[in-house]
Amino acid sequence: MSVYKRGDVWWYKFRFAGQVIRESSKSQSKTVAKDAERARRRQLEDGYNGIVRREKAQTFPIAAKRWLDSRLTHVAPKTADLYELAIDHLKKHFGGLLLSDISAADIASYQGRRLGHGAAGRTVNLEVAVLRAIMRKSKLWVLFQRMCNS
Repeated sequence: MSVYKRGDVWWYKFRFAGQVIRESSKSQSKTVAKDAERARRRQLEDGYNGIVRREKAQTFPIAAKRWLDSRLTHVAPKTADLYELAIDHLKKHFGGLLLSDISAADIASYQGRRLGHGAAGRTVNLEVAVLRAIMRKSKLWVLFQRMCNS
């Protein structure tokens, strides 16, 4: 593990899994270069050992906004409108919950409530598909997949 200066920029160099890793810290600070080296080594170790870091718990509205923002550039305007409408309906039911606290019973309750209020089955299915996409982005839908497959 070492840091060194090339011109005005600090670089770091270390060996990992038999390879030499030599990268710029893109900084003029030696302290930042040492921190960058430590962070890069940790990133490589986590990837090598298959360690996946979980994100902090998010409320449903925050996760929905994050998902919608990631989709807006990839879909037609009318599709974006459908997504926004679905999220508005989902927020009324799941707005106060953490994304990780949503259960299969909550989803079934939501479906029953929406159908009871006169929503078409197709509409409810679209809304649940949006919920599924939001939870998949946060890597939480896999919990429901396990329940369905067992």
